[in-house]
Amino acid sequence: MCRHPLTAVWQTTHAEKEVEVPVGVRECKKERTRDDLAAAAVSLFISRGYEQTTVEDIAVAVGVSPRTFFRYFPTKEDAVVGLLKSGAVDLQDELAARPVDEPLPDALRNATCNWARLGEQRARTLLQLMQVLPGAPALRAHLEDERRRKVTELGDLVALRLGVDPEQDPRPKLIGALVLRVVTDAIERWSADGGTGELAHYLDAGFDLLTCGIPAACAVSAPKAREGR
Repeated sequence: MCRHPLTAVWQTTHAEKEVEVPVGVRECKKERTRDDLAAAAVSLFISRGYEQTTVEDIAVAVGVSPRTFFRYFPTKEDAVVGLLKSGAVDLQDELAARPVDEPLPDALRNATCNWARLGEQRARTLLQLMQVLPGAPALRAHLEDERRRKVTELGDLVALRLGVDPEQDPRPKLIGALVLRVVTDAIERWSADGGTGELAHYLDAGFDLLTCGIPAACAVSAPKAREGR
């Protein structure tokens, strides 16, 4: 479903009534095609191998031409890097939407858990993508570059809440990196347990360790995913 459906209201010249005409249909179709190409790329990377999969293979799987593929992505790596981008943007949106007077640790936890409840299917796809990475150094490099950018962007949001300059204060970027590490670890543990529980519970357990600090974390047993909050 298109994330941003738009409508325009036109006043007719021959009748004094308003007619609601949908616009943005083309944008919705583009978004669906982009998502389909990314999903097909991940599926083919897993079934055929990263090096064995071509842009033509991905395009055929979606029913479009290679030329259409290149309208969306410059390389096959970029098709799946987009998954990481969209997931990170959604997480940043969740954090930006938290109440301004909410303590930062609570805002980070609540934003991340809300993101997980809305995006478990994306998490499953990202998890599948992780299975491909060991044999795909070029893809790993693309994803690592994107991860660094997202750490910076998340750190900028943290800096706004702290009221500090992220260029002068190291805390926002460090906090952003820790949050993304918690997300990655939660997805991995969630998958290892069969992916049947709620991903948000695993994130909760990770944030418990993060907020209690390294000394306290070393003094407790391995955390279990909560059954609920």
